[in-house]
Amino acid sequence: MRAGLKQKETELSTYEFNPKTNLKLRNWFVQEKRDLAFRKNRTPYSTWVSEIMLQQTRVAAMLPLYEKFIHRFPKPEDLAIAEEEEVFRYWQGLGYYSRAKNLLAGVRKLVNEFGGKFPKSLNDALSLPGIGPYTARAILSISYNLPFAVLDGNAKRVLSRLVLFKESGTKADSALQRIADSFLNLEFPGDHNEAVMELGARICIPKPLCKECPLQNDCLAYQHGVQESIPEIEKKKKEIPLNIRFHILKTKQGILLVRYPERRFFKTIYSLPFSFEGKNPYEMDPILDWNLKPSDLGIKFKHTITHHKIQGFVSETDLDTKSEKKILENFRKIRPSIEIKYCNWKNLETEFPSSIAKKIKQTLAKDGAILPGLEN
Repeated sequence: MRAGLKQKETELSTYEFNPKTNLKLRNWFVQEKRDLAFRKNRTPYSTWVSEIMLQQTRVAAMLPLYEKFIHRFPKPEDLAIAEEEEVFRYWQGLGYYSRAKNLLAGVRKLVNEFGGKFPKSLNDALSLPGIGPYTARAILSISYNLPFAVLDGNAKRVLSRLVLFKESGTKADSALQRIADSFLNLEFPGDHNEAVMELGARICIPKPLCKECPLQNDCLAYQHGVQESIPEIEKKKKEIPLNIRFHILKTKQGILLVRYPERRFFKTIYSLPFSFEGKNPYEMDPILDWNLKPSDLGIKFKHTITHHKIQGFVSETDLDTKSEKKILENFRKIRPSIEIKYCNWKNLETEFPSSIAKKIKQTLAKDGAILPGLEN
């Protein structure tokens, strides 16, 4: 073994790290850490918001949205009294709206049951909706400097290479958590966790920049020349190509939007009704079994949702009062949970808070398509 690590003979997954390894990592972080907006005011609430936003989202894309969100909802009490739809509008661009829904539920519980003060107990933190082990440990260590080691994708990669840990996947997480706990700098746990994640985000990347790494001499994977093959790469989910048609249903009240949790996508936000076309692995939504003759607008756009590669199409249909009533009755009969509202063309992106709405409008404008009655 190297100077930075000693593995106990009595328990294979227990490690003792040389304190100098921690010191090198902290010194690097203090000198090289990025100047990020969410690091300027490390309250438990701001850390919570930033950590949830950073899930499935790159830092560069998240930063402007984080600043707008915090400006609108600077304290948990401000967020707790907000309407869900407004929160979704400020979440637009981040996707995965269930994160925003859970954040709102968690903050409301924080305000109602904890007086707005984030708990210092791990179990209490985990009782808040939307907070799992990683988020709880991140908040407690970064904002309260409590000794909890975090384990996100970046940390897993750093630790696996550091100790030559070859396993991967959820089954390996418990062993990696023990390694992370052993490596934790108990004097500066918050800085330590951020340093590990920063190292993984910038240097110990899938194709690592070992010459720039402060822990190069401590890294077992580097010493054995196997850093690029550790951790083992998990098989990615097979991409699913989908053709989805979005329906612009025009009524006297405006464009019809729907929301219901039983559908495949957009479970938590209002959207245009949509249907799958061609070969796909999903059953047809019975709510869309309607006798309409939509007009294809002749436009196409591309979109990605997780591992789904979507080719989007758009149709429009004018609904008279009788047709609208019949469709709404059918909606409510098949999906009692359905919620319905209307919007005009101008605020489609606000009321359907997905980049798909923006793509539809931009593609229509590019192709010179005109929607009668929807110019405003």
